[in-house]
Amino acid sequence: MLVDALVAAALLVLAVSDLPRGLGPGATAAGAACALAAALSVGGRSRSPVISVVVAAAAFVGYEYVTRAPAAYAQPIALVLNYYSAGARGTSRRQFGQLTALVLYGVAACALIAAILDSLSVSTVAVHALPLVLAPALAGLLVARQRSLAGRLAAATEQLRAGEETRLAVARTRERNRVARELHDVVAHGVSVMVVHAGVARITAGDEPDVARTALTEVIGAGRTALTELRQILGMMDSAAPDSGPRAGVDGIVALAELPRAAGLPVHISVTGSGFALPAPVDAALYRLVQEALTNVVKHAGSAVTEVTLAIEPAEVRVQVRNEAAGPAVAGVTEGSGQGLDGMRERVESAQGRLWYGPQPDGGWEVRAQFTLSPAGVPVGNEDTRPAPVRAWLGAGRAASWLRQAGPWAATAAALAVLCADACLSGDRRGPLALNLVLVAGMALVLPWWRRFPLPFLVAVNLMALPLSNGLASINNPTVVSTYVFTVPLWAVAYWSAFPAAAAGLALTAAFDIGTGLYWQLGASSIGSNVVLTVVLWIAGRAVRRQRLIGANLSRARALLEAEQRDREELAVWDERGRLVARLDSLVAAEVSDMIETAESVRDQLGSAAASVGTESIAEVEQAGRQGLARLREILGLLRAERPAAGPSWVPAHP
Repeated sequence: MLVDALVAAALLVLAVSDLPRGLGPGATAAGAACALAAALSVGGRSRSPVISVVVAAAAFVGYEYVTRAPAAYAQPIALVLNYYSAGARGTSRRQFGQLTALVLYGVAACALIAAILDSLSVSTVAVHALPLVLAPALAGLLVARQRSLAGRLAAATEQLRAGEETRLAVARTRERNRVARELHDVVAHGVSVMVVHAGVARITAGDEPDVARTALTEVIGAGRTALTELRQILGMMDSAAPDSGPRAGVDGIVALAELPRAAGLPVHISVTGSGFALPAPVDAALYRLVQEALTNVVKHAGSAVTEVTLAIEPAEVRVQVRNEAAGPAVAGVTEGSGQGLDGMRERVESAQGRLWYGPQPDGGWEVRAQFTLSPAGVPVGNEDTRPAPVRAWLGAGRAASWLRQAGPWAATAAALAVLCADACLSGDRRGPLALNLVLVAGMALVLPWWRRFPLPFLVAVNLMALPLSNGLASINNPTVVSTYVFTVPLWAVAYWSAFPAAAAGLALTAAFDIGTGLYWQLGASSIGSNVVLTVVLWIAGRAVRRQRLIGANLSRARALLEAEQRDREELAVWDERGRLVARLDSLVAAEVSDMIETAESVRDQLGSAAASVGTESIAEVEQAGRQGLARLREILGLLRAERPAAGPSWVPAHP
């Protein structure tokens, strides 16, 4: 405010000293009042820039109306400072609307001043409004935008940092849920089958040692398969190691039923249309769903007859696992953890499928799933299901991209039409009309150079303007053509060029201004004002270029911050995964490994005098399996994020 007060005082002194001599007392007093109002408006531009602009423009119009002075200095400077402050207030929609209204107000003030001085024309208004109204308002707006960009960058950085812990916690929770689901699908199935076969071995160990030995072999095989898949899940298996378990997909479903069938559980599988290739998510979801459903049959339905039906068609895939009324349940495995149905639903929904499950009227249980595919074999959820307005907006974006590509040619055509019309209609034309049309057409046709070759574009336009310097491109009698020559090439150089080329363009333009002014013997004030306007326009172009680069740097910085955040989340996931690997390997894998070792030992003893000892050891295998399942349920409860319990879900057989 102190600086504004000092500037206002200096402008007041300049305005009073610049009052024309020979005015009457009333005109002198009115002119001094207008000069005082224009100067004082600068002092309040920090607090009320809108009011300052209104007062300064009105005072400028009043001053010219009273004095008819052809040249004024204090009032234009006050107008420039006030418009800069109005533009620098901010970039909100409301502030931008106010600035637009103020710019129109300033253009109207320039038109009134031109009318007062008997020089009203579109070109005159444009030439005066550009440095006094448009340029300072744009400069202020650019400064405000730079502040806004810096603030947005700081806010984005702070937001990313503030939400880091939340995102890391979410990443860890997702990983824990994923591990819990995979662990339940693999280990629970394997351990349940091991307990079933151990029970068979215990029952037949005394009378049928061969059957018991075969059952123990199945225990060992199921345990090793579970360990293999467990280590695959946890990332502990060497990629070169052979895959000893069934492939997790449609091809592995038939082999999946062999273990419960070998234990005496009647499982019948029917697969139709297996020749179609399925997306990997659907393929894995089908395998895990059947695996979980068979595990539930073993745990809850005992020796119930189970039907697995899989139908693969080009448009959809349907799977059904249905068991009859429960038979004798296997001891120790009838309890449920409640995790199976949740994991089954999550897996099916992740593959864009639908799941139904529920009891049957005959006392059995049924699980069904359906995956709808597109003709190309891709889940429907992966197709473009965006709403029509979004697709329309994207189509409009493609149209806008096409318009941007056609923009230079459209601008060239518009410039050609406007410049040729001005050459034909202007009363300031000198020389033959054909020469004028050829020159202005050449100025328009080189417009596509302005981005790729801005400095040659500037030189070409100014050279073609030389023959018209006392006509359409006259400095002291501005027209549309002269405005084009004065603004467009210099703006192109300032905006599109690096600093050395931009500085060379500024020097060339200033040299053209000075040389033309000296050739036509213009006054020093006219030459100086043209050079000043050239510098102001160049600075504005450089400022806009800087804003564009700042915006690009902001986007790049945000992208780098987001990439860094993703890296941190990935590190958090791997850290969480490492802890889970150590924990699960020491708890679950140890239990399964002990069961395998015991089963191998008992199998070697069967048929010998130590058969009674083998029976006790088989009971230990069963007990270890039950303890392993209990431990598994405990671990799953710790791993899974808290979520509302999902009850049975059922719809009619043909939804």
